[in-house]
Amino acid sequence: MTTSRLAVIDLGSNTARLVIYAYEPGKTYKLVDQVRERVRLAEGIDADGELRKDPMRRAVETLSMFRRLCDASKVDHIIAVATSATRDAKNQAEFLRLAKKNARIDLRVITGEEEAYYGYLGMINTFDYQDCYLFDLGGGSVQLSAVRRRRWQSGFSLPMGAVRMTDRFMPNAPPTHKQINELRTYAAEQIAMQVNANKMTLDASLPFIGAGGTARALAKLNQADQPYPIDHLHAYTLTRHDIERLIKQMSRLSSEALTDMPGMNEERVDVILPGAIVIDELMKVGNFETLTISGSGVREGVFFEQFLSKPTAKPAMQQLRHAPTLKNPRVFAVNNLALQYGQGTVHAEHVRKLAVQLFDQLSGVHTYGQWERELLADAALLHDVGYIVNYYNHDKHSEYLIADAELPGFNHREIAIIALIARYHRKGNPDCMLYDVVLDAGDDARVAWLSAFTRIAEYLERGRRQVVQSVTARLKPEELLLETRTKGDASMEIYEAQRASKLLAKLVNRPVRVI
Repeated sequence: MTTSRLAVIDLGSNTARLVIYAYEPGKTYKLVDQVRERVRLAEGIDADGELRKDPMRRAVETLSMFRRLCDASKVDHIIAVATSATRDAKNQAEFLRLAKKNARIDLRVITGEEEAYYGYLGMINTFDYQDCYLFDLGGGSVQLSAVRRRRWQSGFSLPMGAVRMTDRFMPNAPPTHKQINELRTYAAEQIAMQVNANKMTLDASLPFIGAGGTARALAKLNQADQPYPIDHLHAYTLTRHDIERLIKQMSRLSSEALTDMPGMNEERVDVILPGAIVIDELMKVGNFETLTISGSGVREGVFFEQFLSKPTAKPAMQQLRHAPTLKNPRVFAVNNLALQYGQGTVHAEHVRKLAVQLFDQLSGVHTYGQWERELLADAALLHDVGYIVNYYNHDKHSEYLIADAELPGFNHREIAIIALIARYHRKGNPDCMLYDVVLDAGDDARVAWLSAFTRIAEYLERGRRQVVQSVTARLKPEELLLETRTKGDASMEIYEAQRASKLLAKLVNRPVRVI
């Protein structure tokens, strides 16, 4: 199948973003480039409802640069969408003509409902939640959506983006107490009014997902408080206490002092506080105590519509009841990563099969359940991705490639566990210290058990020829007997597995014998 290249441009009120994907429809995709430029298109728009000349100039110059990059990257197709600032502008037609004439970009202006829909598509295909709420806070507007059984149930848009709220309530830093209170009162009233008008019932027991630059910037600030081992923001979780602490800290600082905060994105210094307050009020209205960050938004939603839809599929809201969604984002993410690194192989699948057999047969000893079983299976499939870097130390390469991949659908704790299993699939006593911040009590033992199973399976498949077809574990008072069923000469595999059995022997507290 031929790989295509799709570019998606998301022209927001604050930032313009370009992402380029190489993909085979419905099978595999890879982000190959992305660019983000601050354009502040919404700057000054509330005065008379018209886009100003300077913001329009910045936006068109950025779109022109995006167009040149797409041409250089041999992109097959460009989809460009514009959101709140363009949607609300009285001189929208003039701006669209400038973009077409000077940048050769046809901008599609999407409605607030469509913006919420595409945000939902980006989120639902990168998380495995069945029911949740999602907000996407941009420069000009914020969208709130309710999701049930992985389907978009309802949503609405409010013109309360970070840039708009800055211009209206907090033009200078630090703000006064009066300005903060006025923004809080306004945001709380508007959110509650729309929730009631849309008959949206907010259930605080369900996950609350946040997308957009402000949410990601808050997560980055929170991560900067301590060394953090996972170098991405998707699936990172903050508490409401974390957000309120950051708001309190930022509300006292000048623009210069804000710039010096560890983890601060300089492009968001003047708009992050109003955006954070809107987020805090969203959490208060729904009584949500935690916020999980989505690294996927409108642009990813536009991509997934192309990636997952048949050519005859209806656009956007017309296909709402049958939105293009992955059935299981976790399974897809693991398979997608394996394919990217050339490891969707018979060998990896056979290691997974043998490792899971050991897990199941010794379930009465380790007492772990379905969650650990799935992490073991995923790690076994990915254990050799480090080969793409080098054979030598490929176990270590596998660890950092997995830890650096977002693995949509997995939280940071799960990513760390999978990376560690891959790291110790060949040798060594597992050391989880690097990931202590994201791991829970007992994960050291969990990683050791799952690494031990993967290690035995790896060496039973040492020749990469599936000569050991299955393994049966028999726990006896004096030993753990691993009895192989073979097809052909498996003497090398049995010998190697015996040599690699020390970790498992330590865990079962008796010698291991492989026959």
